[in-house]
Order: sequence, then structure tokens, then C-alpha cells
Amino acid sequence: MKFESDRLESDGLLRSRPGPAAHRRLALAALGSLGAAAALGRAHAQTGPWPNRPVTIISPYNPGGTNDVPAHIYAEGFERLLGQRFIVRNQSGAAAILGSRTVMSAPADGYTLLSTNIGGMAVQSAARNPSPYHPLRHFTPIAKLVDSVNFVGVNAELPVNSVTELIALAKRQPGKLNFSSAGVGSYGHLMGELFKMLTETDIVHVPGKGSADAVLEMKAGRIQLMFDPIVLPQSSDGRIKVLAVFNEQRMAQHPNIPTLSEAGAPDMPLDAWFGLFGPAGLPDEVVTRLESAARAIAAEPEVRSKFQNLGLSPVMADAREFRTRIEGSMKWISETVARAKISLE
Repeated sequence: MKFESDRLESDGLLRSRPGPAAHRRLALAALGSLGAAAALGRAHAQTGPWPNRPVTIISPYNPGGTNDVPAHIYAEGFERLLGQRFIVRNQSGAAAILGSRTVMSAPADGYTLLSTNIGGMAVQSAARNPSPYHPLRHFTPIAKLVDSVNFVGVNAELPVNSVTELIALAKRQPGKLNFSSAGVGSYGHLMGELFKMLTETDIVHVPGKGSADAVLEMKAGRIQLMFDPIVLPQSSDGRIKVLAVFNEQRMAQHPNIPTLSEAGAPDMPLDAWFGLFGPAGLPDEVVTRLESAARAIAAEPEVRSKFQNLGLSPVMADAREFRTRIEGSMKWISETVARAKISLE
């Protein structure tokens, strides 16, 4: 009896049956083809429009500080508008220098960005010797996200209710009061040193590990004074008194807080901002997409309300306007550092 396989073989349609080794060779060849196809697909995806994979936004401070606020709010907005994950990662150290340098050294492809502020970028650049970086030479300014409105805050147990009374107390007790900040070379540090110089008072700087750490120390009574946006939202439990706002006029959301001039403080700079940066040489198309998305996010009523309730001003500026703002900031900060004889080694 001739089986079906015998008939097929006689017809030339079945020559031989592959053995186990042949089966393994065929399977490996098939897997190799699949791997090559997958690699080709990945290579094709990497060349697609930006962003085609998750983007990391580095916040160069400890979690929970003021710098995290615009970082997270804009990251959420970018995800909605650009259709890709935007992940905020805190990388603190050396008063924002460590995280900033990570972005400075990253590939200029738009997948590693920096959300920072005037302190971490402009103050560190102007006050450090040697300077760790320059905001316009070593980075690509993308957009100013918000203006920072700083406040003078004191521990509630301190027996003062105005800046005039604070100055008088500091003069009566030279070297007894202290102030904290987000760290050495931060904007709050610069404002504190300038306040001391203009009021001719002796107040000791105790640097914090970020503004969140510093304000907790003030609530605990170990710190008496801060110049920082974070003192406003942290004053709700009554352990901090807000004495003044760094603004030309009282804020509509907080009409009971006097301006610096109303509170008896000397004239001090009102220039403070939070912005988004990339490494130097960031492609124009990436900058343009982020600019457009940031402008749309800043116009959302809910976003504006969030910032205003926290004492931040949601005024967005594009890359060109931001560069001009940074140039102005660098100028007055350099002059202030020289005048106050601040040198951070």
C-alpha cells in the first residue's frame, strides 16, 4: 500500500523531512528576521516627529519646593497637548548646579529638559567663582513659564508684625537672627544678603536643602526669616507670618499683604522667574512646539488660578523674550553680587 507521503515524494513534492537541527536553524532564522524588522521599526520611530518617546524634565531641587510647581503643572499640560509622557525628575545638589549640569551635558534632542529659576540659573552663574555655566551659552532658553512673586516671611513666634519692626529687631540684636533659603547662591540667599546690606543689619544665613526643607525649619522655629514664594502657601496653618510681597502693588488674591515699600522695606529687585531650558543647540522645531504648548497652557483659566493662589504670576514669554529677560537678570545680579561682595567659591 502506498501512503500519501510516498505519493507526494514520487511526485517530487516531498523530498525529505527536516530533522531537529534543521528545525532549530529555521526558527533562529525566523527570529532573526523578526528582530531585524523590530530594529528597523524602532529606527524609523526615532526619526519621526518630536516627541516620539517620553521626555524627562529635571527639577534641580529637592521634591516639594517652589520650583516643582511650574515643572509639574507644565509637564501635565505638555502631556495633554503633545501626546507623550513628560516625567519630572528631581535631581538636587549644589544649589541646583548638579541637575542643571546634567541637562547641559545631555544630547540636544529635546528629551532632557530643565525646569529651573533665576536662582539656579542666573544667580549661580553670576555669583559662583568659577562660574558653573552660562544660561545663554550652555543652554537653550525655551520659555519663561511664570514670574515668581517673592514674600518676606517670618516665624510666627518672632515678635514683629512688619518689615519696619523686623529691621528694628535685627538692629537691636546683631547676629542673633537668621534667615534661610533654598541653598547657597539661591535667589533667596541673594535677596537676604541684599536686605542685610541695604538695612545695615547683621542676619546670619543658614542655607537649606531646598526651599521645602528651609520653610519647615522656619515653621519649627529654628529659622526666623525667609525671602521666598513658598512662605505664602505655607502660612495657612498660622506658623508663618507674611510681612510683605515683592511686587509693585498688592496682589488681588492677597490684598492684605503689603508691598515692600508699604511695609517699610528698602527698594529691592522685583525680577524673579521660573523657566524651561534645554541643552545648547536644541533644534528650532522642538523649541517652537514647546513654546506653542506653553502659551496654550498658560492661557488655561485653571492653570492661571493655580499659580495665582500660590503667589506666582502666570505670565509666559517665548524664547526670544526670555533671552532678553535673562540678559537683564544677569546684568543686575552681577552688579548686586559685586556691590554686596558676595563670592561663592
